[in-house]
Amino acid sequence: MTEESKPDIKRSKGKFDPLTETRDWSAAASEERCRRLAKRKGKRLVEIIDTEDEPLPIICIFEDYPDE
Repeated sequence: MTEESKPDIKRSKGKFDPLTETRDWSAAASEERCRRLAKRKGKRLVEIIDTEDEPLPIICIFEDYPDE
């Protein structure tokens, strides 16, 4: 699947406050690493935040898959 076919992932830029974030999250070096983390965790990637902070500029936000 290409990035264009995944419109449900919200993308944003800016600061990230780990103390106020209640959802499951991880820092990563790239968006591709976020997708790999989501797959490994068995969760759905719902948001990618580009903080532009080194060495891990990307924050990945995860949610559980809805019960089907």
